[in-house]
Amino acid sequence: MSLLEVQNLHTRFPTPRGTVDAVNEVDLRIESGEIVGLVGESGSGKSVLADTIMGIVEEPGEIAGGDIRLHGDSLLDLPESERRKIRGGSISMVFQDPMNSLNPTLTVGEQIAEMVRLHQPVGESIRLPAELKRKLIGSAKNSEAWRKAIEMLESVEIPEPESRATDFPHEFSGGMRQRAMIAMALAAEPDLLICDEPTTALDVTIQAQILDELRDLKDAFDTAILLITHDLAVVAEVCDRVNVMYAGQIVERAETNELFRNPQHPYTQGLIASTPRLDAPTEALQPIEGNVPDLIDIQFACHFAPRCPEATRECYEIKPDFRPVGESAENGTQTDENHVAACLRRGSQEERI
Repeated sequence: MSLLEVQNLHTRFPTPRGTVDAVNEVDLRIESGEIVGLVGESGSGKSVLADTIMGIVEEPGEIAGGDIRLHGDSLLDLPESERRKIRGGSISMVFQDPMNSLNPTLTVGEQIAEMVRLHQPVGESIRLPAELKRKLIGSAKNSEAWRKAIEMLESVEIPEPESRATDFPHEFSGGMRQRAMIAMALAAEPDLLICDEPTTALDVTIQAQILDELRDLKDAFDTAILLITHDLAVVAEVCDRVNVMYAGQIVERAETNELFRNPQHPYTQGLIASTPRLDAPTEALQPIEGNVPDLIDIQFACHFAPRCPEATRECYEIKPDFRPVGESAENGTQTDENHVAACLRRGSQEERI
């Protein structure tokens, strides 16, 4: 049984112009203790998928079909009160912009301590507003929750955590704020940590540090990670498996080394070809022509067809299904489902159109 199983998930947003199918029949699997990448261009639906898993899709968005299972149990069947316990508890999320995610009126330490009170059995009240508790008991610096907050800041390598815990978010650098968000997300010791573009706003040196820490924290806390990014270099650095998403759909999935060694879907090939390489700095980049399509009532069966250099008439008319791909698939001998792509032009010779 997988830790998380997303099955045929469909999230849509009704608009005056029509329905936006932001997540369209997506399947996703995450095992305990692994880092799974979700990669694609901006607008491909990655963040909406994360919000759907967390149960924080804003109205008028709605889950129109499918299921989300954690440890085999459907999350969509639970009442909101139970989903709230899981949100931030069994599943936590690190958002892209920590400055907008942290409360500017509370110290960083108190915000982490509040997460501990909500999701760990420390026997401390969660009824009083955090701001009032801070004023009444000075952030409860002798409490178990506060001590746990210090430990979490130390675990993400915040220098002088006892002192910095009393600072406000604006007193932290961008990299330190992102570390604080990771500390807050891990404070409940979740089974799954969702990281939505956690390194986008950081310089490359800090990016490398954050990625190293995520790997270490995954082992230390026995937490699986869903890493959402548009940066293929980040995926290559830390992920065990990769899901490539385009226009609301997963189009290819494989183990990381296999995906970069042998990309099969034309979209994946385009992403890799448009990424600068340190081992070939003089090679000209090959951008993917066109743009991600408007997700309102897409008329063509393969969403990538208008941008695909290999597209045929059938690509516009026949919905591609997942099929094993790679060298052995070409002669029909491959049965391994670890590397699959949704493309009519891939797979065994008998399957191709």
